[in-house]
Amino acid sequence: MQKKVLILGTHNSIVSPMMSELIKHITFKQVDVYSAGISPKKIHPFTVKVLLEMGIDVADFKTHSVNEYVHTPFDIIITVTPESQNYVEMLISSRTKIHKVFDDPTQVEGTEIQQINAFRKLRDEMNDWLNEFLPRHRLL
Repeated sequence: MQKKVLILGTHNSIVSPMMSELIKHITFKQVDVYSAGISPKKIHPFTVKVLLEMGIDVADFKTHSVNEYVHTPFDIIITVTPESQNYVEMLISSRTKIHKVFDDPTQVEGTEIQQINAFRKLRDEMNDWLNEFLPRHRLL
């Protein structure tokens, strides 16, 4: 049976959709993975761009609110922002809760190239982390 994983962020626009799509990509969709935000916004265009560079098309990605999943049992919940970590401790149950924060690429100032490179750095760091995390939690 597939493990059920929720990636929870604040806006479901950068880190949580990127991580959920990378998990699908790395595991060949062998993990039932969802992403959501506490206060969802549209997916960031640079998230779409840097994932497409890896062959992952998220142009039609729809963001989700955590409220859609409050009553859904998950094997693992990964929170990626302090806000989402606080939220999940109060409301959602799962067997395993993991908190992992990456640098926010939107905090990088400069040219568009420098900003996109910050998203690429996030993607690559997340990909490296997932390639260690997924086997350790028997998701690969």
